[in-house]
Amino acid sequence: MSVIASWPVVVRDRIVRAFKPGGSPAAEAPFRTLRRHEWVSAGVRVPRRADRGLAGQMTFYSSLNVIAARLARRGNAPAAERMARAAASLESGLEFALLRRLLSDLPNREAEQVIGGVLPEGASAALAEALRAVAIRTERICADDMILSSPAEVVFAGRIAEVSEGYVVLVQAKGPTTMVPRWMAAAAQRDQVGALLALVADKLDGATAVVEAVPAIEIEDSAETDEFRPFGRGDARTLSITADDARLLAGYPKSLRIIVPVTIDG
Repeated sequence: MSVIASWPVVVRDRIVRAFKPGGSPAAEAPFRTLRRHEWVSAGVRVPRRADRGLAGQMTFYSSLNVIAARLARRGNAPAAERMARAAASLESGLEFALLRRLLSDLPNREAEQVIGGVLPEGASAALAEALRAVAIRTERICADDMILSSPAEVVFAGRIAEVSEGYVVLVQAKGPTTMVPRWMAAAAQRDQVGALLALVADKLDGATAVVEAVPAIEIEDSAETDEFRPFGRGDARTLSITADDARLLAGYPKSLRIIVPVTIDG
């Protein structure tokens, strides 16, 4: 079975926006703060190409850095550092290396589109699979981190089933439906029927949250193939029990008897 996950790579602006909601995403000071405290990874550089050769570089990051920035903003520095280290480890892995190589072969505009959440027309199957591989790794890291089960951050990911002038209807595969302002979906480049979109509700206080619309990608559900991890928040098997489980757990527990051998010296 497939699941819908947030786009696994981001530009610097999204990290800054997560750390300082409402501020300028191009601001330098917030990003310097993140780097000074090691709440963000170094990112991965891709060479820009021009007619006469190379023309500088562009940098993209694991989306885990966005989570790290939110954790830092909420005051959870240890968790932010841990997530940034996980992002750095992912960026130095084989999946990112392949993605970087494929992006470096694209024209500048197309590479920027991919990092921003859009696969250009005619994109290779290898590029799509590389993105899915990074997304799967990202989801596994998130599933293994208990701090991310906090209700301070809620992700609603699905497929757009209906589009009108003012809103789109976002439907989860197994879950509720919600309406999203069309301008939000358009900003994520996901305002067409069939497009994959994720809404991230980021808690500011008890009555306020920042809701961000981000592009999404369809991946295979790793919970179906991975070994069972009872503390993984992303493993649906932790959320339900079978009828046999219910019968076993019903009633009062039996007393535990422990037989201990005793030696008596005569």
